[in-house]
Amino acid sequence: MVAPEVEVRELGRAPRTVPVDRGLEVGRGADGLRIDDDGVSRRHLKLLPSPLGLSVVDLGSRNGTLVNGRPVTSRTALADGDVIRLGRTELVVRLPVPRSTPTPGPRVLPADSVPLPAPPVLVAPAATTPLRAAVVWLRAGPDTHAAFRTYQELPRRIPVRAWRVVRVGSVAAYLALVVTLVVRPTTGLALFFGVVVPVLPILFFVAPGVWRNICPLSSANQSARVLGFTLGRTAPRWWSERGYVVAITLFFGIAGARLALFNSSGTATAALLAVIILSAFAMGVVFKGKSGWCSSICPLLPVQRLYGQTPFVLSPNSHCQPCLACTRNCYDFQPQLAQQADLHDLDSRWSQPRRLFASALPGFVAGFFTLLGEPALTTPQTYGRLALFVAASVACFLVLEVFLGVSAGMVTALAGAAALNLFYYYGTPRAGSALSTLLGTANPGWLRWPVLAVVAPLTLVWLLRTHWAERRYLAETGQDEVTDLGMPVVPTVAEAPAAEVAFVGGPTASATTGQSVLELAESCGLQIEAGCRMGVCGADPVAVVGGAEHLSVAEEEELSTLRRLGLAPNTRLACCARATGGPVTVGLTPDRGASVETPPPSFDRSITSVVVIGTGVGGVTAADFVRRGHPDCEIHLVGQEPHLLYNRMGISRIVYGRSAMSGLSLLPEEWYDDHRVTTWLNTLATDVDTAGRSVRLGTGEHLFYDRLILATGAQGTVPPLRGFGGPGTFVLRTAEDAGRIRAYAQQHGVTRAVVAGGGLLGLEGAWALRRLGLTVTVLERNTRLLPRNIDARASELVHEHLTRAGIAVRYRASAAALEGGSVLEQVRLDDGSLLPAGIFLAAIGITPNVDLARRAGLAVDRGIVVDDRMRTSAPDVYAVGDAAEHDARVLGLWPVATKQAEVAAANALGGDESIEADLPAMILKGVDLDLSAVGRVEPEPGDVVLTEDLPAVPLYRRLLLAGDVVAGVLVLGAAPEFLSAATTAVKRGTRLGPEALARLRAGDWMAVRAAPQPESLPTTV
Repeated sequence: MVAPEVEVRELGRAPRTVPVDRGLEVGRGADGLRIDDDGVSRRHLKLLPSPLGLSVVDLGSRNGTLVNGRPVTSRTALADGDVIRLGRTELVVRLPVPRSTPTPGPRVLPADSVPLPAPPVLVAPAATTPLRAAVVWLRAGPDTHAAFRTYQELPRRIPVRAWRVVRVGSVAAYLALVVTLVVRPTTGLALFFGVVVPVLPILFFVAPGVWRNICPLSSANQSARVLGFTLGRTAPRWWSERGYVVAITLFFGIAGARLALFNSSGTATAALLAVIILSAFAMGVVFKGKSGWCSSICPLLPVQRLYGQTPFVLSPNSHCQPCLACTRNCYDFQPQLAQQADLHDLDSRWSQPRRLFASALPGFVAGFFTLLGEPALTTPQTYGRLALFVAASVACFLVLEVFLGVSAGMVTALAGAAALNLFYYYGTPRAGSALSTLLGTANPGWLRWPVLAVVAPLTLVWLLRTHWAERRYLAETGQDEVTDLGMPVVPTVAEAPAAEVAFVGGPTASATTGQSVLELAESCGLQIEAGCRMGVCGADPVAVVGGAEHLSVAEEEELSTLRRLGLAPNTRLACCARATGGPVTVGLTPDRGASVETPPPSFDRSITSVVVIGTGVGGVTAADFVRRGHPDCEIHLVGQEPHLLYNRMGISRIVYGRSAMSGLSLLPEEWYDDHRVTTWLNTLATDVDTAGRSVRLGTGEHLFYDRLILATGAQGTVPPLRGFGGPGTFVLRTAEDAGRIRAYAQQHGVTRAVVAGGGLLGLEGAWALRRLGLTVTVLERNTRLLPRNIDARASELVHEHLTRAGIAVRYRASAAALEGGSVLEQVRLDDGSLLPAGIFLAAIGITPNVDLARRAGLAVDRGIVVDDRMRTSAPDVYAVGDAAEHDARVLGLWPVATKQAEVAAANALGGDESIEADLPAMILKGVDLDLSAVGRVEPEPGDVVLTEDLPAVPLYRRLLLAGDVVAGVLVLGAAPEFLSAATTAVKRGTRLGPEALARLRAGDWMAVRAAPQPESLPTTV
């Protein structure tokens, strides 16, 4: 883009030409264009170039600014040849021929002149204290995120290519050791049993991922895949399920054989190592991924899994590119989850061998080193005594677990910690050992105490972190024990008519108490749009013409959405406004709010351009609130999608509906014109120059900004799955995604679909495909649906609802590969079974769009890192919505995005607002089932859980009380009044009095609305 120019004509100086290639301040003390003129203020005016043209704004100068002899009172667009007068200096505008014209914006924006406010004071966020940082690290180690992360989400500090080089070296070193054991047995045995074997346990313990990346056996196993000649067969089910037992047998057999053979024979040890690496290689040739060796029968696998569950150093897998889903509870895929998932697996044939190995290990270590010092024993005596040590160890394990009630995760960790300390206590080199000979030291036994001084504290920390990891795993998978008070069942009785609701230009209907205006309008056959039905999306605003006092009071969520919509004060959301008694008159077309032409009391005139990247709810809300706070600046809204703001909560309807985008649009096109927001649809922001304060667009234009708000959103996570990306494979995130699914199903006559993921996105997608007429199967890795959001009973009810609708759910199942020719034909599961399918929909989560921010040099982790004021690491750049990571979380929720956008807009204009912690509701929509939850699901010790289960209604509701505080609510079915009251109580942390608690226990669920207990007032001295 050719930059505009100004010709500077100063008194007594030759004219000069200056390009305006950025926001340019002009004045005697300006950093941009300096003017040596006493009649010019230090910061006199600002020139702003943009694709809309060049504009000028006076920055509150003492003598003012003239354009063609007319005073500048607001931002004024400039034409070629215009003359700007400041003091005794003139600037003549020279504009290039415009290349393109986006959505039009006004040339002159009328506004009254107001004083320039003081610069905003930016307050730095409070630093994390060393003590807090230590506690966070102690609990979570290097991964401080709330949820277990996959290897794709872990930070990768060493490139995969570098790991490959190291792996070649590790295989070479392994082979060199084999040769040394044959050629120089004494040196080889000393190196292997005196160096390699002692180092491996502590490496498994501290940095298991490092070993998994450099292990010579793993490298040999994966070489066939890397070189492209593996057969890639799926391991038989019995191999996958019983491979761990083989691994245990090999470990104890080989380690025990040291006593009789390997400790003294270099040739036998060399042969053993050669057979092992050849076996690893052969298994890689036959089976896919690591299913044939590393994750099934490798003798080192049990030790790695035991000690690698809470690593001190996280190193993501660099082998499996991409993941083949070849192994159940794969360590390489999710290292912090694998061991806990194994130990708490409901299949005892899977979990018990893991516990058996841990229980036997301390006794085996103690017995091995004790018998190592008694060479006079015969072989039968040696192994008989070793068996006694192992039996005693297993017995101690059972006592801890069965009689003392220690959890499976902790008793396993205790056994592992004991074995590790015993190993380094007994295994320290002693007089006459091979290593003492290698070191030239007569008695190196003194090394024992320094080694234990390091190992013992590490194991203590490891035990504590393993305890927290187990608790976190149980909480996230819904396996915690739940206390139920056994609430008396109170039948739900239909309410008598409570009100007459008249629709302007339509019918009048009788409403029952608690019935929403939306439900009543739908029952009358009126056309009214609805999305989440919880007052979040704002799709159904109506005007209350009369009888507003006969409707329920607007709760916090609805008020927040109404504030965002900016409509007239008589607006309510039809899904939230409920009849309470008396006549009501409602208009389905809401009245417009106050005009944005009315300027706020004060605004910063030096802010001439705000660029918002992202046209979703976060971006549009940010643009809206910037305009409310600043009537004069340019606002550019840039988005890749071809549509203006629409209701993403309703896109599944595009899959099965006939009207495409009809009804999904949330704002009329004239809204953008009325608010003077320049929209750039189908436009990609390619780069951000934070130093030059500009955004480069894919069309070649540059947008210069004073403030930048990133609302780049997120995309559906693409699974690392062989075959994904081909015909028939989809994610469902945008309206275009939904349209492509519908078109593909028709073009190819698809009759069957598989959906990966039993979360909210997966269930909504599965329902849409079913309504399109397809036979649908949902794959869920867990043992039940929505385990993080709802309890087991609600999961069961959701499952029954889906089954009645013809949707099958397969638990503990995941896709391993997608197979077919020119179209998708079948999905191969991780257990080797096949599902016929013409469409595969991946609904496994979202991935924030952070590439633009990363290229701009902003701090990025899972999302764009922001503080409480939504500021990024670059000055005057903010981030909101699904792309923003606040407090180490990316929530990806509609109401969170709108609140963040309001805060970012206020602070971008010089405010000082902070985002508050929130508990957004979980809402399952679009599946003909009312399901909502907010707050905690899993109880803690001392909590009380109240439930009501009425299958005939149907209705299931659940309330979690932390003492007398309402901490969580779950409702499946129609109980709108209770849900609204309980949701408000949870978000406000309402404390109930004794009377309200007694009413709850007696079955009066609306007691949750009771007034909270008054807090004691502080004493004034």
